[in-house]
Amino acid sequence: MRFPENEHYDISLLYVEDERVTRELVTRILQRFITELFVAENGQQGLQFFCEKRPDIVLTDIMMPVMNGLEMCREIRKIDKDSQLIVLTAYSDTENLLECIDIGINQYVQKPVEFAKLARAIETCSNYTLLKRRLVRQDARIQMLSQAVEQAPAPIMITSLQGNIEYVNNIFTRLTGYEAEEVLGRNPRLLKSELTAKEVYEDLWRNITQGKEWKGELANRHKDGTIYWEMAKISPLRDNDGNITCFLKVAQDITERKQYEAQLKYMGTHDPLTGLYNRAYFEAELQRLKEGNLFPVSVVIADIDGLKEVNDNQGHDAGDRMIKGATAVLNAAFRAGDVVARIGGDEFAALLPRTDHAAAATVLQRLRSEESNPSLGIFARNLSLGAATAKEASELDNTIKNADRLMYADKIKRRRFRDIATVIP
Repeated sequence: MRFPENEHYDISLLYVEDERVTRELVTRILQRFITELFVAENGQQGLQFFCEKRPDIVLTDIMMPVMNGLEMCREIRKIDKDSQLIVLTAYSDTENLLECIDIGINQYVQKPVEFAKLARAIETCSNYTLLKRRLVRQDARIQMLSQAVEQAPAPIMITSLQGNIEYVNNIFTRLTGYEAEEVLGRNPRLLKSELTAKEVYEDLWRNITQGKEWKGELANRHKDGTIYWEMAKISPLRDNDGNITCFLKVAQDITERKQYEAQLKYMGTHDPLTGLYNRAYFEAELQRLKEGNLFPVSVVIADIDGLKEVNDNQGHDAGDRMIKGATAVLNAAFRAGDVVARIGGDEFAALLPRTDHAAAATVLQRLRSEESNPSLGIFARNLSLGAATAKEASELDNTIKNADRLMYADKIKRRRFRDIATVIP
């Protein structure tokens, strides 16, 4: 592990890992950079250490005996909502990663561990901890401001009661791309990206004008146009008479975490090979259309003829190319609002909201027409299709069965494309 040379973190850290060799290796390295280090072998022992020692940061693996890392983190969150939690995880472990988001893990480090990224995660959590510690130690808010703002390792902004920017620190300029002279006197809305909901800003303003602290996530726009995310805490500052004089915003850059969450969300709803929606999303959309009485709805079912033979005789790489080719045919035929999904190894399905018999026939005609396309024809010829239309919610399940039945009839009875009228009942 290569941490920055001559770096030392004046923090306490709890490291939880059940695998002995990994635990000993990482422990030896962390001891050189962490003031106070505690080591536990499982989640239960880690939770006990946390209750006794209250470390600033918890670094944990997920899969462990007795109590796993996520169970431990959830219990820690109940004890201290501001604990800085770092999880060692893998992109492929989707279920656990979604639970990480629910718990509110501060930093993720992908396995196998790239130690430079682990160092950055610890540094980020350490900076937040040190800033929080500085702020808590100050007796008076003005004194706190004068000592902490200039040295703070986090972006800081001070605005007037009217919301105009009166001060920003150097970290702010590095995060946003704006120099201080470009923002002083202006409203922070120059950073707005339109990705933060209007209700968030209304809640923010309502709280701080009532003298309350506000904490939440904001999506802002860098000077160069790129989006960045921050976890912001905005506090009203008062004079000796208790009157609010200005507002202090302290932020933490969470862009990498939000990108990670977006990737996880995508993985939960899409097929990794084709990029189409997966079965879970298809079924959820089917239920939504049914509950919302959004009819008529057409369902198209398709599968790839001969995929198993290709996999057996030519290998799975050839089979994957066949699946991707079929995906290109489907993408070319359906509309932007249609839900096209891969629901099995060689099976595809599409939901066509507010689509009647005639419109569904048009879609199938587009699919059939790809047979003459030199680049896609081979894949179009390998598709067996069926389609049916539901007019009422109670008919939806039967509609899918009818479409499926017609697809298999298509597979058995034809090697050349049949007339569209025989495909849609």
